[in-house]
Amino acid sequence: MTKPFLLIIIAYYFLYFDDSGTFHIKERSGYFVYAGYVFFCKDEADSARRKYRKALDAIKKVAPLCDEYKASNLTNNHKRSLHNAVKGFHSLSVAVKLNDIYNHIISDKKARCRYKDYVLKRSIKSFLSQAIDNKQIDPNEDITLNISVDKQHTATNGYYGLSDSIAEELQHGISNFDYGIHHKSLFNGCVKVILRYCDSKQNYLIQASDILANRVLASYSCHKPNLREIIHHKHLTFP
Repeated sequence: MTKPFLLIIIAYYFLYFDDSGTFHIKERSGYFVYAGYVFFCKDEADSARRKYRKALDAIKKVAPLCDEYKASNLTNNHKRSLHNAVKGFHSLSVAVKLNDIYNHIISDKKARCRYKDYVLKRSIKSFLSQAIDNKQIDPNEDITLNISVDKQHTATNGYYGLSDSIAEELQHGISNFDYGIHHKSLFNGCVKVILRYCDSKQNYLIQASDILANRVLASYSCHKPNLREIIHHKHLTFP
């Protein structure tokens, strides 16, 4: 007897992140920021990539540079043009108020890396939770998260890598044994996380994330909260 064919549908999501500011007590703005874009399918990510590249090519014609086009070496008008090219897509940012971070974290390199991983994980979970509430994501589907982050130093002495930690919490939840609290899982299906640390020179959507992260940091350093008023944007603060 022929066994019935079981079709397994896996939903793929694409996330891109970069940071702005220095995770150090001497950071002038007083904040460290992660920011980036979330796409609900590959076609959406490809569309954003084309729009960003088109806007960047227009800037290259009038302001040629030998180096990578980053927020740090662009005019405000050019940064605004690049931001406007992709502002209609879903985006996410998180700002860490450095004065409120414990000294034993901010003074230790590995502890800083672990805290940055924690912030990124919490922000991704918060965005996905909202997307489930808004019926944009089905929590019963098997999902694959493709996460691309600008290259950085990561802590190596934890029990899990960041990708394993994200998958574990989304699929099984996490228990805080110190306080006897269990944070429930978000998904009933299987969760796979593919994490890549990328060279931003080769990745237009990480470049777009750099522009967004710089904008969010400027909203704090220049006291202009309106810079965070972006369509389809979710902003968080820590701790």
